[in-house]
Amino acid sequence: SSTTEADATSTIHGFLGSFHSVLYEGRKDNREERREKRLSVISIAPHSFSVGMFSWFPLFFPLKEPLRVPPGATVNCSIWRRSDDGRVWYEWCAEVVTIADHSRETMAGGEASTVVWGTSSIHNPGGRSYHVNK
Repeated sequence: SSTTEADATSTIHGFLGSFHSVLYEGRKDNREERREKRLSVISIAPHSFSVGMFSWFPLFFPLKEPLRVPPGATVNCSIWRRSDDGRVWYEWCAEVVTIADHSRETMAGGEASTVVWGTSSIHNPGGRSYHVNK
């Protein structure tokens, strides 16, 4: 699952699924005898895309109904990889929440309450809309 906080009012129509992986981390000496890190990375993430990477593709996880997100709200997205004997698929859902500000209650040791602005259903249950055969 992933969580992020909204900077401004927005509408979410889905989520981008990508990856960034450090395959190994080594060290090498340069001429000045300093130690530098050397990384081997593969990525399809937009901020660190590996040039020539054409064997993996990003996934888009759409929402049936867009979710409205007020400024300062937290967006929680959960994605599960599922499988059975012959198939593999993903299921996902999302929610938009804020923590209510109850200053007196919190100062008196009370619990802050969560306000749920919106939730989605679980998408693609049982791989009914999309799956890959093993």
